[in-house]
Amino acid sequence: MIEGPPSGVDVPGEMLLAGYFLAIPEPIKGSGMPRTARLTTASDCLIDRLPEDGCWFGTASEALAACSSLQVPVGARLYALTVPSDHVGGFVADILTAGTDEPVLLAHLASPARRPVREVAEDGRELGWEVLGYDHGLLHSWLCNDLYEDGLLELGVGTDERGLLPGREAAVRVAAWANARGDTKPVTWFPGALIEWDIPIEGRVGPATTDTFEVWRSGSGCVLTALR
Repeated sequence: MIEGPPSGVDVPGEMLLAGYFLAIPEPIKGSGMPRTARLTTASDCLIDRLPEDGCWFGTASEALAACSSLQVPVGARLYALTVPSDHVGGFVADILTAGTDEPVLLAHLASPARRPVREVAEDGRELGWEVLGYDHGLLHSWLCNDLYEDGLLELGVGTDERGLLPGREAAVRVAAWANARGDTKPVTWFPGALIEWDIPIEGRVGPATTDTFEVWRSGSGCVLTALR
């Protein structure tokens, strides 16, 4: 049985569990985006999450149970987002400023009994790192803020086949660089690592994702358009 990591006292730089979620990696391309066949992210605006509402869960078991009655594409997987403890403050401040209802995120990151990720749920593997920012109920990625090409040119950082950064150092650099700019969403950008469990999601199995998505941007954020 999969359970969450134990509670304890964090130390500077220690990884904290933000929450578990279920998502469907998808092929994606677009202006200013890395072309990838399996984009994987905790961002709310680049790939589909399951279920549509209440996407964050306190334990892996709760996340899996939430999809038991849903039609689940075969490519759906369980993930956890983890955040270095010394980068949690800005994330939490943006949630509190927005006044949105995020019981899981706040319970894990803003309560005295934080959950250091020393023994995350069994059989998960770290996929890579990304840079995220919280804006009024939505978690955005640096990729959906048109920062990828500038980051490649100015910092020399690139992403892998999942659209993820190679490690913590690269993610910390990108977050600091993004926070110093004045042309992004008004968020505190922070580094985070994704953990994936390659286990079946028990539900009513749906078709695999075969569409490629192209990203275009409007004043309110990112919009995905399927390319058949």
